[in-house]
Amino acid sequence: MTRAKGRKNLTNRRGFVAMGLAALGASLPVAAAEAPKTPAKPAATKPAPQRARLPRRTAADFHGHIETRLPHLRPHFEAASRDTGLSWRMLAALGYQESRWSPAAVSPKGAQGVMMLMPQTAKKMGVSNVFSAEQNILAGARYLAYMTERVPKRIRDPDRIWLGIAAYNIGIGHLEDARIITQMRKKNPDRWADVRNNLPRLSEPHWHSRVKHGYANGRETAQFVERVTQFAAILESAVPDSTLVQTPPQD
Repeated sequence: MTRAKGRKNLTNRRGFVAMGLAALGASLPVAAAEAPKTPAKPAATKPAPQRARLPRRTAADFHGHIETRLPHLRPHFEAASRDTGLSWRMLAALGYQESRWSPAAVSPKGAQGVMMLMPQTAKKMGVSNVFSAEQNILAGARYLAYMTERVPKRIRDPDRIWLGIAAYNIGIGHLEDARIITQMRKKNPDRWADVRNNLPRLSEPHWHSRVKHGYANGRETAQFVERVTQFAAILESAVPDSTLVQTPPQD
């Protein structure tokens, strides 16, 4: 009887823990033998979807480029980090998503260099040679810092930096439109997960006709930020901090 009472107490404790986690948007698996006889009521909201894993080929390429391309650019990312206060790994992840760490990259829309700066942005950031990895990375970092500064001060990291990266990609005007749509739909415009889910609506006439800056490919931006965070997470786990302060090589 003592053993049966112990099992009952354990089941009760697991039930209380499960209820607490459910309130935080998480879930606790319960063994089949311990499942309640009466079905539980469905949750009021669906849990956030799990982050998709990198495609196998993309992950393999990224790990290969960590070995072959990153060592040449890492000192520039670290210098830009010291200049802006942003994580060098986040900057490197952004640069990889933009150009695959290619200083000579040029996009069909005219963006150039490691951080894929548009000519007007490069000029605004004081770049004299957009294909200089040192200048391009520093300018991209400063531009990201500038975009992040334009995010409302009340928003804290990590939502703040994710919104800043979204603004880097789509522009602060379209990001604000997405936040307005998020608020229209009674979600939290200060929470990246809610804004991310509403960014694709910028391509829907029903929604982009109701905001200031009109149409934008918000789905692409949501995917862009998601990929940057994936690359940054890999860098956090796979690349140790430098043991020595390195001097960036001159281009």
